[in-house]
Amino acid sequence: MYNINRQEASEILWVSTRSIDRYIKSWKIRSKKDWKVVMLNDSDIKILSWEEVKQKIIIEKKPEEIIEKNIVTKKQESNSWLVKKAEYEKVLATFDKMFISFREEIKQKDNKIQELSIELWQAREQKNNSIDLMEYKKSQFLSEEAKKALTEKLEIEKKEKEKSLNALKYEKTTNKLLIIFIIILFIVSAWIFFMNI
Repeated sequence: MYNINRQEASEILWVSTRSIDRYIKSWKIRSKKDWKVVMLNDSDIKILSWEEVKQKIIIEKKPEEIIEKNIVTKKQESNSWLVKKAEYEKVLATFDKMFISFREEIKQKDNKIQELSIELWQAREQKNNSIDLMEYKKSQFLSEEAKKALTEKLEIEKKEKEKSLNALKYEKTTNKLLIIFIIILFIVSAWIFFMNI
């Protein structure tokens, strides 16, 4: 988890923030930028703090210094130091094993994270390149609605055309009848006119 900032890490490891920056650049500590704040991986900091303890145990308590101090003292104290040294070596060996196993776990998890991020990227690309199902259904629905509206308009226009054709037929027949009636009337009036003469 990334929940330790640079200042807290420097206090835990007893180093400056510049040293923390160097650790980040050399990949000893994994970091993640959260807005403007750099957050560090707490497991890496724990591992580094164990390394610091290990170095202090090895560097600060050299057997020569202890032997020089204890030349005057009893041999029992030197024997107790040898026992403590053996215990420290056991602790250091277990720390080394833990460190190696943690590093292996971290590598495996990093590989898994990379694989998952690649899969996520591929899924995002597929999503961006594919048409959304809702949009597709919406466009289908709109096209069907447009087709229905067009068919309804066509049917209305056909009915109006039939009505206008029927009206034209009716007008033609009435015009023919009027012409025939006028002709008959003209013939009758002509006949009456000639009969009167």
